Amino acid sequence: MNPDELGARLPSLEGEGLQLRWLIGRDLPALESIFSDRDVVRYMATEPLDTRAASECYLQSIREGFLEGSLYQWGIERAGQIVGTCTLAAIDRDNRCAEIGFALGRQHWGRGLVLRAVPAVIDFAFGRLKLHRLGADVDPRNSASIRVLEKLGFQREGLRRECYFHLGEIQDALLFGLLQRDWCRP
Repeated sequence: MNPDELGARLPSLEGEGLQLRWLIGRDLPALESIFSDRDVVRYMATEPLDTRAASECYLQSIREGFLEGSLYQWGIERAGQIVGTCTLAAIDRDNRCAEIGFALGRQHWGRGLVLRAVPAVIDFAFGRLKLHRLGADVDPRNSASIRVLEKLGFQREGLRRECYFHLGEIQDALLFGLLQRDWCRP
């Protein structure tokens, strides 16, 4: 049973011209399309989903994370199609914090969709979950994600040097944070 008493699934959230919703089995082809692209996962701590079985395991881990209350991942739906995801991970109720992340299929890059979706998840985190802080870590080369976080009010807090080995390379991580009291919806 979910510790936040959310029932059997995440509630749908409204973004600007988008819906964030619970991911279901029929979304597997969209998840495969998004997360099999090495350019999409290049800066993420996930391996490309290159088989149907890998995608099914990924969806199952999202469901298990929801039940445990450790990971909430919404699909970003536009015009009836899943185009990306937005995630609250490492949810820590004792310290009232979580990590936020997002991914978008390459064909949807550069359209401002993440900026239209993420505020709904931030509102959920600070409102429904009553969190105090959201963090994010981003590869310093991921300029698009850095711009999104800064536009949303996240502050740079530091650099973790060479902390990930992913897709055959060592990666740094820029650390960002947003406090509930500093959140001002754009």
